[in-house]
Amino acid sequence: MKAKTILFALLTMLGSQLAFSQRSLPAAVRPYAENWTYTLVNAMHRAGFEMPTVSDRHPKTGALQQRNALQLDSTKTFHEYNSETGDSTPAFRTRYLYPFSDSKVEINSYYSDGLWLPLNRVAYIADDQQRLVEIIAEIWNPETQDYQFDSYLEIYPHGDSHELIDSLATSVWDTASGTWNTIMTVGNSFDGDRLMESLTTLAYLGSPVMFRERYSYDANGDNFLIEESGIFDGEETPTSKTELTYLNHQPIEVTTYDTDGVDVYPFSRRNIAYTLFGAVRKEMNFIWDLEQQNFQLFQTTDYFYDNEQRLAGKEIVHIQPNAWDVKERIAYSYVQDENLYMEWHFNWNDDLFDWILDTKKIFYYSGLTAVDPEPKNGVALRAWPNPSTGTVQLDLHQAGTVQVFDQSGRLVQSREMQPGQFIDISALAAGAYTFLAQQGADTYRGKVVKQ
Repeated sequence: MKAKTILFALLTMLGSQLAFSQRSLPAAVRPYAENWTYTLVNAMHRAGFEMPTVSDRHPKTGALQQRNALQLDSTKTFHEYNSETGDSTPAFRTRYLYPFSDSKVEINSYYSDGLWLPLNRVAYIADDQQRLVEIIAEIWNPETQDYQFDSYLEIYPHGDSHELIDSLATSVWDTASGTWNTIMTVGNSFDGDRLMESLTTLAYLGSPVMFRERYSYDANGDNFLIEESGIFDGEETPTSKTELTYLNHQPIEVTTYDTDGVDVYPFSRRNIAYTLFGAVRKEMNFIWDLEQQNFQLFQTTDYFYDNEQRLAGKEIVHIQPNAWDVKERIAYSYVQDENLYMEWHFNWNDDLFDWILDTKKIFYYSGLTAVDPEPKNGVALRAWPNPSTGTVQLDLHQAGTVQVFDQSGRLVQSREMQPGQFIDISALAAGAYTFLAQQGADTYRGKVVKQ
């Protein structure tokens, strides 16, 4: 009885999270994920799950990347950008191998004392519909100088769906026994393609802990209620619930509640706004303040898109009571279609009153892009007049995509241009701007000062 009381107290303390998507972990399970290994958490994230310890910088997918001419070859991440030298320090590198049509291997390394040192290796395996069904993660053992098993994720898709799953199992490697130990399983029940119930079993301190989520739908087919309960000694106890409000089948408000078994009280709320083309434009996250008996705003996220409706960047503000807000900005540019070329991460500096580049990530592709394996600034792009007060002509030799970035790395313009055309920057504020032109396999870069 005492053990049951302790577990119930634990369940009532666990914070509920946004859970209107099947790819969200059950609310009461998410705190356990904070103790999972790095590779397991990232594997779950790459499989499409929202993980509490991973920053969701860019849209993720549960499918294996198709083999095509723009197949991703590698990425490099740099940090501690120095504005005086215009350079930064290598931090991480990822190489991608494609041994078979249904698999991809990701090899991660970190930079130390002038050398790239192994970190981990992850294998992604897909079914005949290119849906991710297995992820096997290994970590580098510096003592034995080889990789050793770390975690294993199995996914069983629902029918022909590329989003829904019937079940999954996550396991960690026990080096002592040389076997896989399952630490979590999830089983879903459907009515057609409508998720009705999800049962999660966790291995916790040698005993299984179970959580059940029940999904309810309105007349429009939208999931408006998720009720969660914990199961211990065969007895089911309510732990939380999530209420969702929709507009045109898109969730615009998600409110979570906790319960102590008798009373139900608010815990968190998320409000969501959308662009005219249906992408998320703004998110506002609130937490319930017991003293004020009201929701208090603690984080906002604004999303920005280019002319092709691709994510161009987002700005996140962490609201600090009795202190300056903490702000971060992430900007993206693309090589072609959805293939990323560069990702920048900036932090706001209150003393300098400016955005400071923290890290940048460069994406390299094989095939059409023929990108050199080492980072390079690109061929110089001539632009005139420079400085300029309005229109600028670029030395383009063929049609291409031109993107304009301000000093903080934020994309301010993006358009297709032909040789001889002008680009108008008269509406932009005075300052220095970077022009990035992608013409076929080549990348060109130039700077213009707007007076």
